[in-house]
Parts: sequence; C-alpha cells; structure tokens
Amino acid sequence: MRIDRRLNLIVPIYGEEVPRRDASGAIVMADGEPVMDQPVIAHVHSIPLSTDVVDRYFMILGQTYTTIFTQGLGIVGGPPFAMRILKMLATQQKIWEDDPQSGLVGVKHGVIDEMIRLTTVAVPEGNGWMGVPLDIAVGRNFITAEDKAEVENAIVFFIVGSATLPLAQRKAVLIAAANASGAQISPLSFTEFTDSLKTSTGIVSSGEKSPAPAPAAPGPANAMVDGKPVSVPV
Repeated sequence: MRIDRRLNLIVPIYGEEVPRRDASGAIVMADGEPVMDQPVIAHVHSIPLSTDVVDRYFMILGQTYTTIFTQGLGIVGGPPFAMRILKMLATQQKIWEDDPQSGLVGVKHGVIDEMIRLTTVAVPEGNGWMGVPLDIAVGRNFITAEDKAEVENAIVFFIVGSATLPLAQRKAVLIAAANASGAQISPLSFTEFTDSLKTSTGIVSSGEKSPAPAPAAPGPANAMVDGKPVSVPV
C-alpha cells in the first residue's frame, strides 16, 4: 500500500533569516523594522514505501498511527513526533533492532533504512539542483541534524498514515497534514521535481513556511476531512 504511486512527499528546508532587499540592494523596511525572509536551501523528496515493506510491518505502523491520535496529537501534532513514537513502540515490543536468533529484521533496518534509501535531498548546484542521499546531506552540511530529524518525523507520519487509512480518506488526510506542516504532496519524480524548480533558491517571508496558507487544521481528537470524521484505527 502506498500514499499513491504518483504522490511523493516533499519537505522544504529553510536557512537563516536574511533581510529582504529591493532591486537597488537596499534593505526593505516596514514599521521601522527590516522585513525578513527565509531562503529555501534544500528540498527533501521521499518516495512511499513499497507494498511488501508495508505488509511486513503493518502492525507497528498501524499502532503508531493509532497512538498519534489517541494521545491527542492529530494531523498537526503528529508529523513532528511520528518517528519518536514509532521508535518508542518498537523498542517496547523489542522489534526496533534485528533479532539474529529469529532472523527478524527490526523496524530500524526494515523500515527506517528503507525510508532513508527512498529519500533524496535537492541542494543548489550552479544554476540548478543536485540530489544527495539524506545522510550525506547532513555529513556535508547541506542540512543540519535537526533538519534531518524533522524530516524523518514528517516522513514517518506519512508512512503510517498511508499504511493505515482507508483509500477513500488517505489522500485528503495526508494532503491536509502536509499543508499544516509546510510540506507538499507531489506526483513528480525527483528529477521532474528538480527540473521544475527555479534555478535560484526561493525565499518566503519570515514565519511563512508554506507556499500557500495552511488550511484550518482539525482538532486532534476529532479530526475531520470533507466534513466527515477521520477514522482512527484500533
């Protein structure tokens, strides 16, 4: 099961705030203060897990999604903590690490390593963008370890949501969660996505991390999509 074979998760990574400048190079001011922008320094592109991987780990993925909602995190609070919740539950069940005796491949290697393998970071190169693996992007200081942790949590939320939600609700819920967290769902492959980017790094006004305003997020305890309650698995 996938989010959709054509839909991938894309998470922008933002750099430090910088003053906005006009065409002459002068700093733009508003109410006596400089207007601040945040440049997009990278884009993380992640492909959904395959059906085979989801089938092997469906129970722990479903438990993670359930816990996100029963603990009141919901669509807004879930993405920042999904990886932590998955690790917590898998550790409690002693399935986070591999078990050499039984031959069980733990969640760490079976799910997280596969997730990282399917994730590529687009970073500026010359007049375009180049792709580097997630771990290498951190090692080469393209993004920070904090950025990596934030991205991993967001991707895990989409993994557990796509593995748990009924097909009729899946797309709407995951798009709502992406909008609320400043990410996006895209049908484009990594190459198609980077080809669509402008050659210069984009900027957004300080505090605006989404190209469009996020829709009003449903309450965590009674999440709604299209006027209907989101089913929470048990």
